[in-house]
Amino acid sequence: MKAEYKVLRNNIRNNLWNGIAWSIGFNCVTPFIAVLAARLGATNNDYALLSSIPALLTILLVIPASIIIGRFRKQKRIIATIIIICRLFYFLLIFVPYMGVSAITSLILLVGLYSATNSVIAVAWQSMMGEIIPASYRNRVFAQRNMWTGLCGCVVAFIAGWGIDSLPYPFGYQVAFSVGFLFAIIETWYFMKLRIPSEEIIDHNQIMQQIGPVKESHSSTSWIERYKLNQGRAYYLFCGSAIVYIFAWQAAWPIYAKIKADTLLATNTMISIDVIAGALGALLGFRLFARVADRRGTAWTVFISALMLGLTPYLWLHAPNMNWVYLYDFIGGIATAGFQQSAFNRLLEIVPEQGRQRGIAIYTTLSQISAIFAPILGMKLFSSVAYETSMTLIGSFRVIGSLCFLLIVTPSMLRWASAKQSNQGSN
Repeated sequence: MKAEYKVLRNNIRNNLWNGIAWSIGFNCVTPFIAVLAARLGATNNDYALLSSIPALLTILLVIPASIIIGRFRKQKRIIATIIIICRLFYFLLIFVPYMGVSAITSLILLVGLYSATNSVIAVAWQSMMGEIIPASYRNRVFAQRNMWTGLCGCVVAFIAGWGIDSLPYPFGYQVAFSVGFLFAIIETWYFMKLRIPSEEIIDHNQIMQQIGPVKESHSSTSWIERYKLNQGRAYYLFCGSAIVYIFAWQAAWPIYAKIKADTLLATNTMISIDVIAGALGALLGFRLFARVADRRGTAWTVFISALMLGLTPYLWLHAPNMNWVYLYDFIGGIATAGFQQSAFNRLLEIVPEQGRQRGIAIYTTLSQISAIFAPILGMKLFSSVAYETSMTLIGSFRVIGSLCFLLIVTPSMLRWASAKQSNQGSN
């Protein structure tokens, strides 16, 4: 077996186990934040802030952190340290119930810090995946990783939810959050086993050859020149469409959380079943949309999955109990898996390798700008008009947002069809 294929195989395996460990830790904690917030007496504004504050902190942190990390040739150890710091917030959540009148504020702050540092990790991870996984393997490799993480998430979420409800409050939450942090350590260990080609140990003379021009280039260019964005028209259009769509997508998040926790009085076990329903939908969605992407391309897949996800608020017009919510989140899981997977692969396609980490960081920051205001406006809408009206309006804006992705795809599809017709005519 050639050395490069052995390295690729090992990277795929370690990346898979890294994802499984992440999924176990993640599903021990995040699915139950809304229920914990309800127990702490969260208001409508608190539910909105649980989405908005993480977005605000992400905007403040991601670009500066990505610029600093990008200045190092060997980034893996730095990112591993950030993973540990980020997952430490799992453990700190243990102390939230003991903080009295400031408990909900502490919860919002810890969730915000976790989300912001996790976004830094996501940007760096996405950039690394673009380097270590060739484009021809990406749809298959990421679909496999997503399916296994989703399957593990199903099992873990159910066990964690049942365990939290079975144990006295707040001991159940403390056990689940502690297990989450334990698996974060395992996640970090598998991350460190990844081999990054650009970080491999090389000959001393090669290092000096690489360092020399870099230093000269940095000294001869201004800060603006070094960090300005020059990604191309496709990147700008994709970012613009994503901002419009993601704003409408995120507006419903706190409404869903409030409906489940306050209106339908979902227990942690019910939330676990709901997570399982969404994860099963995601398992189907990852495989389904990976095939669509292989046949029609990632750009077209982004539109199809975005449109499907855009229609889900209309389903919520009829949500009398959690049984219906399980069905809706199963469908939403299919669409969300397709959208996130295809959007990620599309971003890797259109961002040049030279500026990949910076481009992904700026995309992440732009998408998070909407996350500051969208949940707040979503809850304002929910409080101002009838529930059915708010869901209808949010669904309509999502459909409009998905059409923005179609407008990007259409010109390239027309050129492809025209070229195909010309080739057939010449034959």
